[in-house]
Amino acid sequence: MQTVPPSTSPSRHERFARQWHHLLLALGGLCVLLLLGSSQWQASASLRALDELRQQAVRVEHLDSLLIQLMDAENAVRGYLLSGNRAHLEPYEQSLATVDGVVEKIQQALKSPENDDALADLAGMVAIKLRSLQQAVELGRAGEAELNQGKRYTDRIRGRVLGLKTRLAAVGDDSFEHSTDHVARTRWVVATLAFGALALLVFLFFVLKRQFTLREQLANLLQSENQQLDALVRERTDELSDLASYLTNAREAEKARLARELHDELGALLTAAKMETGWIARKLDASELAPCRERLARLEQLLDSGIALKRRIIDDLRPPLLEMLGLVSTLRALGEDFVKGNGEALSLDLPAEDIELAPEPALAIFRIAQEALTNIRRHAGARQIRLALRADAAWLHLEIADDGKGFRSGWVRGQHHGLAGMKHRVQMYAGEFTLDSTPGAGTRVAARFPRTAVAPRRGPAVQDGSACLT
Repeated sequence: MQTVPPSTSPSRHERFARQWHHLLLALGGLCVLLLLGSSQWQASASLRALDELRQQAVRVEHLDSLLIQLMDAENAVRGYLLSGNRAHLEPYEQSLATVDGVVEKIQQALKSPENDDALADLAGMVAIKLRSLQQAVELGRAGEAELNQGKRYTDRIRGRVLGLKTRLAAVGDDSFEHSTDHVARTRWVVATLAFGALALLVFLFFVLKRQFTLREQLANLLQSENQQLDALVRERTDELSDLASYLTNAREAEKARLARELHDELGALLTAAKMETGWIARKLDASELAPCRERLARLEQLLDSGIALKRRIIDDLRPPLLEMLGLVSTLRALGEDFVKGNGEALSLDLPAEDIELAPEPALAIFRIAQEALTNIRRHAGARQIRLALRADAAWLHLEIADDGKGFRSGWVRGQHHGLAGMKHRVQMYAGEFTLDSTPGAGTRVAARFPRTAVAPRRGPAVQDGSACLT
């Protein structure tokens, strides 16, 4: 029997056993290549996403810059129309020089078939808005129709800008979601490949760490942008508040000037005319006086009415009682004048003695009470009204309440500015303003002022001459 020697050629399993490490090495190299490729793609996608975010931020910045410049120009023109001072036109002239460039940048940055109509309409509205402002500056005035038309242009521009920003946000969200989907798939591939080698796991760790770093940087960037926007809003609010305070003080100063002019000029003329009339009546003989006695008496009555009218106008412009007798007496006189010839019942709850206040806050408190009573007479239809003033150690409290028709607070904010003016007068002295009103249940206006903010300033008093108006 012949023995068959064993075959010396390697079997298939032996060949696989010897070559498996080469296969694993090749597979590891492939995994590394795939990992490197996926990582490179992810880095490129992140850079593209960052670049897109930067471009989006630039586009939004251009849109916001356009709105800000238009608002600055409009505010400047309003300031000029109110004061007549051409120094207020400096922001308007600066906006004229730069707004066309901003519109051109917006058209270049947002140029696309779906944005062409909106961009063309926006450019047209901006041109019309600037032209209307220029006409207002040239004419030196703006009527109600021009103001309403200018507001419509502004609202339309704001709507177009909001639409473009919404469209940009939608595109950015789609791009972000697309990038997020790709990143998620890349993570799955990296996690799958990482099972082949520890090096891939380490590499994946660094990739994830880098992503977290980028996210933190983006979060810090967003936080910084939000802080800058908050600071800008606060700055703009402070500027508007300062402007409103300036206009309020300027209006009161102008009223005081007009009151002095009426007292000094018109009062002197009326008094002189009355003296001349009396002199004529005394110099004429009885026979000469008889035919014109009735005419002279009527003339004296007209002159007395003119003097009384002059005094009422002066009292409305700058109440002399406020400087001579103080706030409490002035409020009491205001209440007495309010109930004359009217069916309302006014209850006064005032201190027995006057409260020592600085002239400016005393005038502000008087104007608040005056405006509240005027609103009650015009709109409330009230039967019972209460005017109260009291002071404690820390606060000075003013309250005006009625049982009239009342209103919805939101309707008032959209329709009238009297309450907004009262609120601003309170805020000028760090006070607190409260408005409570319900349809059919009356209205309550309350304001309280810190005593430290309304106390008289110690030092030499400055007289404006209004106390002598009688």
